[in-house]
Amino acid sequence: MKHIAPTMHEIILDTEKNNVLVAYLPSPKDLALALEHGWYRIPMVHAPPILTAGKATHIAFYQPKSFGDDRYMVRWYSPITSLVVRKRIELLPDEALHPDAQKDYYMVGCGTLQQLPAPIPSRIPRRNIFFPTTLKRLFTATDINQLFNDSPLENLLWLALLKADIPAERQFDIRVENRWYKLDFAVFCKTANLDIECDGEAHQRSADEVEKDKRRSNLLAAEGWNVLRFTATVLRDELDNALGMVHDTINRYGGLADPGADGGFRYTKGPDDPQPRLF
Repeated sequence: MKHIAPTMHEIILDTEKNNVLVAYLPSPKDLALALEHGWYRIPMVHAPPILTAGKATHIAFYQPKSFGDDRYMVRWYSPITSLVVRKRIELLPDEALHPDAQKDYYMVGCGTLQQLPAPIPSRIPRRNIFFPTTLKRLFTATDINQLFNDSPLENLLWLALLKADIPAERQFDIRVENRWYKLDFAVFCKTANLDIECDGEAHQRSADEVEKDKRRSNLLAAEGWNVLRFTATVLRDELDNALGMVHDTINRYGGLADPGADGGFRYTKGPDDPQPRLF
């Protein structure tokens, strides 16, 4: 690869923390660039905090639909060796007419790419994902949902949902009226779907935040989504009650989507129920 002279300041990496950035890899061409030339690009405006703060020491790549039989999985990872800012045209001079040619990108230097012992699949397509995880999770996860690690509250609820045998998709993207929304947890039911949100304490939320969430909930409701919101206090101190509400809502909407169940859906059991609640 031809040496590219810096156009902006070099960014110093914090190499003492084993934080991993899971990043969206658009196409096999981008994988080839990482394998053969040792770099990956991220638009500066979309760069996640773990990268801009210099806390990422490794990068792992999520492969979308463009990878054919290898789509919807995390397979490759490497240490991050450098991080600098470049114009897109410097990175891809053959694409000088691209509309973003003059925009700033992070050029992430990659060490030797390695394959995970087993790829980490995603049951659903993911779009433009950038999120932090740990090396331990990267090497032990068997599903992409197990990689997410940017919210202790979400991790707490995720473990509770797993224990209750409620499959949920974390950080699920949905498009409503030409806008994308990211749901903390998406649960798919027979007659409606469920969005479970982990909120901060009520007294810490501004009026604008509350109003924004109300508008968002109304938009999702119009698209067939029911929204449940739980504060940090509820999740820490009343987790069983929160799970009971989740169970009741799932059963009210005809049960969980489950291809292995009779009819493709199944009811759930509440925390203390010997039998599923049927509605």
